[in-house]
Amino acid sequence: MHAQVMDRAEWDRVAALCRDHDIHTVECVVLDTWGIPRGKRIPTRQFLRAAGYAIANVIYTWDPTCFIFATPWVNEADGFPDMHAVPDLASFRIAGWTTGVAIVMCDTVNVSTGEPIEMDARNMLKRQLARFAAMGFEVNAATELECHFFKEDWSPLYDDINCYSIARGAEMESFMLDIREALRKTGIEVEACNVEYGPGQTEINLRYGPLMEMADATVYFKYIVRTVAKRHGINTTFMEKPFLLEAGNGMHVHQSLTRDGENVFAERDEESVIGNSLMRKYLTGLLAHNKELQLVMTPTISGYKRVQDYSFSPTQVTWGLDHRLVGVRSIIGAGAGNRLESRWAAADANPYLVLAGVLGAGMDGIEHDYPLMEQVIGDPHVDERWERLPVDIEGAIANFDSAFTRDVYGDIFVDNFIIMQTREAEEFRQHADQSSPDITDWEIKRYRGVI
Repeated sequence: MHAQVMDRAEWDRVAALCRDHDIHTVECVVLDTWGIPRGKRIPTRQFLRAAGYAIANVIYTWDPTCFIFATPWVNEADGFPDMHAVPDLASFRIAGWTTGVAIVMCDTVNVSTGEPIEMDARNMLKRQLARFAAMGFEVNAATELECHFFKEDWSPLYDDINCYSIARGAEMESFMLDIREALRKTGIEVEACNVEYGPGQTEINLRYGPLMEMADATVYFKYIVRTVAKRHGINTTFMEKPFLLEAGNGMHVHQSLTRDGENVFAERDEESVIGNSLMRKYLTGLLAHNKELQLVMTPTISGYKRVQDYSFSPTQVTWGLDHRLVGVRSIIGAGAGNRLESRWAAADANPYLVLAGVLGAGMDGIEHDYPLMEQVIGDPHVDERWERLPVDIEGAIANFDSAFTRDVYGDIFVDNFIIMQTREAEEFRQHADQSSPDITDWEIKRYRGVI
């Protein structure tokens, strides 16, 4: 196998699954920087040769519409060469939304050296997980994502707001049941789903589990929801802000550390408000790097229109105990369920970048034991003590370049991502109707159908 030692037992396991389930095609996925699944469909016989496949390295720096522009990562002088995509068999799943198909996430490596590609966010997440493993920790996590469903003509599925409505949920069950079953059959366990606060908006909660499995499941989840809904004539978007005056789509990340299967956030070992020294230190890291991480947490122009007070999208660097207007919600007193919930990421963000960021921040807090700022009690938006987050992409770009982000993501990624986001902002200025008080047609065309 290219650039790595073949695990014969793993390939035999996968071959047996393919044989038992009559798999004729394997969807081999690479996630681009915007969080959009790319890759190739490979006949099973070819896939089982364990050769991987070639894919152009420009997928990591093109824009959401696949427009190619020169960057330090790749340009005309390089000829836009290939990299090699290597299946990670730990992520292999039998497709639950169709028959005869399997799906697998791939890592990308340099064709000549076999070294990991510097722009590959999945590899960045693996690096952060390795830091915790070296300290004897495993990381458990769950992602909570919201999305909007539309009719075939992209008109809202319904116009009113009816959050948690059982009756409205029953009206959507004709396709929601198929979505849940497709996820279940793919090995992705759904804990619950509910109607949310926007028109046609739904939240689907996945079960807590090992973080790398959850990261891959989040990618599969978004793809499966979109694919199954489409069969019912329903369009889906995870775009953070498809309506200016309605609720947007977030990605909340619940996280905890375990050792020998036990949640290490559960033990009370100090008299602080948190009660657990490791959890407190991890929390200080999340708060210390909130502003630096905003660009990967909110990567689209429209996402910044969600950064509004009382939107349940954090607008300040804050934390609280079971408080939904803060950046980090801290759940304590739940024993094995003790955890931290980072609330400032968007549903349209790349989950590997998001998770690598929160892990890197948590580790930095563990290593440096920053002072813990006061918790929020009451309404944070009327309290001027709390530092404000930027409300436009230019402000987030200005905060992104730091020793911390370069340590987590690498110099090559930071340099190129700043160029990509700066160009995104310039494209918006040049081509969007700046007089529009609403989500512009430029944003809708650029993000809604693909992200």
